[in-house]
Amino acid sequence: MEANTKMLATEIKIQKAFIQLTQTIGFDKLTIQSLCQAAKISRGTFYLHYVDKYDLLTHYEDEIVENINEIFKRYQKPQLNSAVDETDKEHNAFFQLFKYLYRQRKLASLLLNGHTTQLVIKVKHLIESVLVQSQATTSETTIDFPVPFAKEIVSQGILDLVTFWLNQKSPLDPNHAYQIFQQSRSLTPAQLVQIIIKKRNPF
Repeated sequence: MEANTKMLATEIKIQKAFIQLTQTIGFDKLTIQSLCQAAKISRGTFYLHYVDKYDLLTHYEDEIVENINEIFKRYQKPQLNSAVDETDKEHNAFFQLFKYLYRQRKLASLLLNGHTTQLVIKVKHLIESVLVQSQATTSETTIDFPVPFAKEIVSQGILDLVTFWLNQKSPLDPNHAYQIFQQSRSLTPAQLVQIIIKKRNPF
């Protein structure tokens, strides 16, 4: 038990140092020496946990992807074009996703914006799998549109919204962010443009 507590404490120190240094000097300039100094641990302690900084980066990516994947497996697949059911949103996979990312917002935001990370690609694949499995209502009208483009537009749109949310200086709480997300699913690009125009010209 004591060993596990010490290991967890070390992991927290490493993660805090990783976030701080990557934000200030960038991942490319980050060194194991600077990371250990910021985390106040020895190099030997670091190497007990990770091979190098790339192994550390992969660990954080895989941890986030694994947790998101678990959320999508455990909770109900959302109907992205349906109205928000406030009484049942706790069982909604995307609401749980917003709650999880909010708890991990510093690390998630950092990795979603990093050019050296593969997190964006991995999360997009997870979102696409949810889109396929979700039981969103379908129109009787057949629309002739390339499936790969449709998947890209929807999955990238969701990812962009999440990244924009996390990038805010003070991100909205998960409840408000999820509500905006759900509203965005039923709005067309033309409607969104009208909202922007009305905001600029309120009278």
